[in-house]
Amino acid sequence: MLDKYHRCLQLGDVVKLVGTAKTYEDNTELAAFVAQVQCPKPMIAINMGTAGQLSRALNTFFTPVTHPLLPVPAAPGQISFAEIQQALGLIGRLPMRKFYLFGTPISQSLSPTLHNTGFRMLGLPHQYGLHETAEVDDSIKAIINNPNFGGASVTIPHKLAIMPLLHTVSEHAKLIGAVNTVIPLYLPDGKRVLHGENTDWQAMRVLVTSRLPEGLSIGPQTTGLVIGAGGTSRAAIYTMHALGIQTIYLYNRTVANAQKLVEAFPANYNIVVVLELGEFPALPPTIIISTVPGGGCTLDPTAQGVYLPPSLFASVAGGVAIDMAYRPNITPLLSLATQQEAWSVVTGVEILCEQAFFQFQAWTGRRAPRGGMTKAAIDRYHA
Repeated sequence: MLDKYHRCLQLGDVVKLVGTAKTYEDNTELAAFVAQVQCPKPMIAINMGTAGQLSRALNTFFTPVTHPLLPVPAAPGQISFAEIQQALGLIGRLPMRKFYLFGTPISQSLSPTLHNTGFRMLGLPHQYGLHETAEVDDSIKAIINNPNFGGASVTIPHKLAIMPLLHTVSEHAKLIGAVNTVIPLYLPDGKRVLHGENTDWQAMRVLVTSRLPEGLSIGPQTTGLVIGAGGTSRAAIYTMHALGIQTIYLYNRTVANAQKLVEAFPANYNIVVVLELGEFPALPPTIIISTVPGGGCTLDPTAQGVYLPPSLFASVAGGVAIDMAYRPNITPLLSLATQQEAWSVVTGVEILCEQAFFQFQAWTGRRAPRGGMTKAAIDRYHA
């Protein structure tokens, strides 16, 4: 094997050594060989056969894998990605991490379903649970400073209060003024730092872009509308600016709160407070994002709540309507939008899933299994 290794090293950009294991010890001998040679090039070293499956988990570069949907593995002893992760967890190469949702009230949250499904599908040994507190207290400090802390989602009322406990915060989260994701990062010297990010705006950006009706694009004349002036509205405003929307209308029943929100952003965001929905000083909005809690909007002009007139969707070219509230699934805003020609809608559950996918990859370094996670969340939601 040593002779073959030197020959590969001489000829190739990648060294690949494949043997056949007859015993468990053949895998530990191969691992010892890899450690001994300290190959200066990328190296694949595996054993075929059922007895060689451990070598596939121990290999660190371009390990061939199979998939459960394939009728048979492509090579003897080949295992799936999830099985490799499970093996790494069992032998201590992939430590179990604990993940949390901080906030209140959170008992009905879909986040545990989303993330635990993703962990299970990829064979990761992690756990995601709820930690409900009225304040960012000592219990949260103890969790995030524990060595097994893998990351956290942060919801109301902690998105701002969590910031002083973090070592770094992204520029996006700083401008938005809210952190919804805590990510432990490891520096080259092994030191761990806690980083704050906001994935709400990332989810909105992706879904607005992907749901724009065919032939419609965001240009210099595009306007957007944000309904509500709470914490989530800051992420909505930031998203619209990041998308290149030049004029952002803002509506809130308490005008003073809307004005405070305008003052929190740079003047070049061009945020215009409107006093009546459906009456706009320039072109009607193409992108509409409601951040009002579920049940806060109505289609009945005589009912309590924010009245949504049909003139809200005056943009004849169409657009995208997003409601951040996910109960009910089809809110009054989305119900009205579906009655308009060339308008797409994005539900609150879709936003929740999309922002969770960004969290999942930031925490694990793995792309989220979107289909399985979404199905689990939708099933739980309707149950």
